[in-house]
Amino acid sequence: MANSTGKTQPDQRRKGLAFLDELRQFHHSRGSPFKKIPVVGGKELDLHSLYTRVTTLGGFGKVSEKNQWGEIVEEFNFPRSCSNAAFALKQYYLRYLEKYEKVHHFGEDDDEVQPGNPKPQLPIGAIPSSYNYQQHAISGKL
Repeated sequence: MANSTGKTQPDQRRKGLAFLDELRQFHHSRGSPFKKIPVVGGKELDLHSLYTRVTTLGGFGKVSEKNQWGEIVEEFNFPRSCSNAAFALKQYYLRYLEKYEKVHHFGEDDDEVQPGNPKPQLPIGAIPSSYNYQQHAISGKL
């Protein structure tokens, strides 16, 4: 299947495959493995190119804030009949790349719950068994 960016350079392909291996390991370690590469407009989505472009523009948050998904779509040469490509790219980025970006690009802690080690949560509407009264204390020193 053709690559969505139209690039066929061996070095680019090698980097893309290495990136996919790392991305798969990342998702597997989090308990969210994926087997198939998403397809947009009849072409496999080049996740490496998408990640590189979005992080170059400042990351998912900035691209979404500035609504730049349409600009990114143009670089992937999708068929004109693929009218929802910008929405698809954003959704696929969220599913496959956003957490990876936070950990590997921005260096944030991977606060996601690891498999077999669930994060304790109170049910919605539950009252905690303790209360922090200090949160209301105002220091006399400003």
